[in-house]
Amino acid sequence: MQTENIADLYLRLPDQGLAARQMDELVHHAQQIEFFHLVAAKDARVSRLRQHFAATPVAAIYLSANLEALDFQHPGIPTAVLEKDFFHKDSAAPIEQRVKRLENTIVIINNNDAAPKASLEGYVEVFRRSENTIFVAWDWDNHHWLSLSCFFAAHSDVYGPSHYDNLFLLSRYNWLTVGPVHCASVQWSRRYLTEKLPMMTTIARSDEPLGRHIRYAKFPFRNQVITTVNQKCPSVNLTDHTYHGRTIEDRLTEWSSHKSHWIVPVLNDIPIRVFDALMCGGVPIVPATMRFLPVLDAIAPEHIEFYGPNDIMNPQDVIARANLKFDQGGVDGLIARHRFALDNHHGHTRIEQLLGYVSRIVDLGTKLGGRENEHA
Repeated sequence: MQTENIADLYLRLPDQGLAARQMDELVHHAQQIEFFHLVAAKDARVSRLRQHFAATPVAAIYLSANLEALDFQHPGIPTAVLEKDFFHKDSAAPIEQRVKRLENTIVIINNNDAAPKASLEGYVEVFRRSENTIFVAWDWDNHHWLSLSCFFAAHSDVYGPSHYDNLFLLSRYNWLTVGPVHCASVQWSRRYLTEKLPMMTTIARSDEPLGRHIRYAKFPFRNQVITTVNQKCPSVNLTDHTYHGRTIEDRLTEWSSHKSHWIVPVLNDIPIRVFDALMCGGVPIVPATMRFLPVLDAIAPEHIEFYGPNDIMNPQDVIARANLKFDQGGVDGLIARHRFALDNHHGHTRIEQLLGYVSRIVDLGTKLGGRENEHA
């Protein structure tokens, strides 16, 4: 079949100067002297934190509510999860009480727990008043939600974006930008996943890939990819926001009932569901554009499959290849995928990674985590 001329197709792309204009504007924006004043003030704050924690031990580690399912516990420091409305500006607990509770602690906050406007306003006030608290931001959406990411980078002591995108800009808001600290499987604890491994190895699995994706109006191309695959593979489809209201057992059973998982990211980002698929023993089917990103390149080829543009229109062959990998690997391959994901791509390891960065930055003496130098 003869294909159209690539040069002609390129010339037909709309508004070819858009990317260059946007980059020029961002570069110009990042030159402003006000950014230096911002990071100088932040550096002074971190210096005070270093002095404070040189004489005062860390009393506790707090995780924001969206990270509760991890069931993370530091081996040497009391660890707890903050209430869902902790940062809400109208929280039932007075702000003085909340600030006092966080004194001498490390707070790891996910961007989703600061996203609602009321929580954003409340978080600013708690951050401003908490002079003896280390705030660590884990931002899952720096690839597209720049209004929140810029704010989050500015209002955190250590900023951990999950994606490679926009780092040059975000580092202007926070010189202590670390990572990327990639997204990870967070909906089940490591203990629960380990307990459920026998179920994963014995449950009947469908040859149809699991591929339920929430429809986002902001990403019509992604929606179109999903609806195109859906025409020949109904198990890949657009769904609503009810997923997170289901029990952890129900969700794990669904994930474990398929040999493969069709994955469509919003902007070529590495989505959580890649690791959820591996965690449950399945083979993720991922866009070929992501093949050589370091985190995915580190996955053994027998445990992952990649699709190209033609596979979107005719998905049967790539699905068959993914299922063949599952079948040929058998139970041993399933367990290998599970353990690889559990050891390298569970939220527990990302929290350790963030704490490792904090330990080095604030010079806490006792090492808090050990994963900061890894791609995990």
